[in-house]
Amino acid sequence: MDKTDIEANAFNPSYQHFLLELLNINTVSPMETGQSSELWQANRRYQALAQSIGFETVSFAAPDPEALITEDTPQSILQRAQEMGDDFYAQQANLLLQLGTSQAHNKKLVFNFHMDTVAPHLPVVVQNDLIKGRGVADAKGLGVAILAGIEKALKLRPQIRQQLCIQIQSVCGEEGGAMGFYGSRALASGSGYLNIIAEPTNGRYLDQSTSSMTAKITVDGESSTDDAPARGINATVILGAMAAFLAQKLDNPITALGAKMCIAGLHTGMLHNRVYGSGQLMLNFAYRSLEVAMQIEDLLESAFTAAKTVIADDLKNSRFFARSAANLDRVCSLQWTKRRLPVLNNRHQAMESVLQSAGIAREEDSGKAFTCDAMWFQQDNCYSVVFGPGDLGLNGAHTDNEFLPLSALTEYSEQIAGIVLAFHDNNKEDVQ
Repeated sequence: MDKTDIEANAFNPSYQHFLLELLNINTVSPMETGQSSELWQANRRYQALAQSIGFETVSFAAPDPEALITEDTPQSILQRAQEMGDDFYAQQANLLLQLGTSQAHNKKLVFNFHMDTVAPHLPVVVQNDLIKGRGVADAKGLGVAILAGIEKALKLRPQIRQQLCIQIQSVCGEEGGAMGFYGSRALASGSGYLNIIAEPTNGRYLDQSTSSMTAKITVDGESSTDDAPARGINATVILGAMAAFLAQKLDNPITALGAKMCIAGLHTGMLHNRVYGSGQLMLNFAYRSLEVAMQIEDLLESAFTAAKTVIADDLKNSRFFARSAANLDRVCSLQWTKRRLPVLNNRHQAMESVLQSAGIAREEDSGKAFTCDAMWFQQDNCYSVVFGPGDLGLNGAHTDNEFLPLSALTEYSEQIAGIVLAFHDNNKEDVQ
């Protein structure tokens, strides 16, 4: 083995070129747009590169729609699948790759990243050390760096191929509210002894994640023209008042639970010359335990009932909104479109020592936890962590300015190599 090969950066120009190619492929989730993208093609390209360093394909298949229909399946998934038909799942094949044949659970190391991205797809721009493009931080760039890091570890210790089992999961269905339901959820059942879920975490790993629950408040009433505003059910006024009431009413109780609340989209219409009788208000809550999730359900449902009473009372004597007040209970309803999903919260002394040996520090601030596919990796006899370079907010994930320094991806690939080597060292006594 050439000494320069060992000392060279894992994230070499070949991987950099491949990253730019991958970023140029439109992998926007159909959950975002209602349209197919090139997710299948992107995973096919990733598969080819992985095979070139020795990975074999365990599976490359679309999810089974029948397995997804449960009482907990987010309504947004079922609705989008119905709208798009067979193409919805067919174009979102999940890729599972494996290197090594060891059957021992304590010798299995798994990396997970998501290939799908949010909308819109962005042009790729390279400015000195910065790479801008959709998915460079969240999370296609991380997936490429994982492969680069594993290859470097294999160059340093070729015996890893015979002594460990390393898997890479390149999944769809992370973005757009899919919550990993038709991607990571299925593959997580084959988790390893150590599982690395690639997301931006500022270079410190998290062994906790939150999950989120979504509620939709709907007004379904009669519209009217602007010349007769009193005749209609004014969904805009009702939902606007509902949003303000819930924001104030739930702020302290949700905070006290260590949870987060997002008063999200409110939509009735865009024109000025009519009363919109129908509309919806979306709310999202992030939680750290199912016990807290159940408390949030009770809090929102109670606050929603109180809000209807208060709003109706406030509007009952209004010249323009008295009919809205009188019919509010009839036209206004609350529905949970996503709830009761699991969270990640685990510790593992031996695997924590492995990460420490690789120079990877644990994030002690539990407030840094966020919602991602890691929630599906809460499994017995394993350790699952979220780990990656950059910051979701500072690096513009989900914005039109998503970027990551090349140096950050280079460092991440070296850290991945370090994790593979440290995991191998942990198994030395068994393999000698």
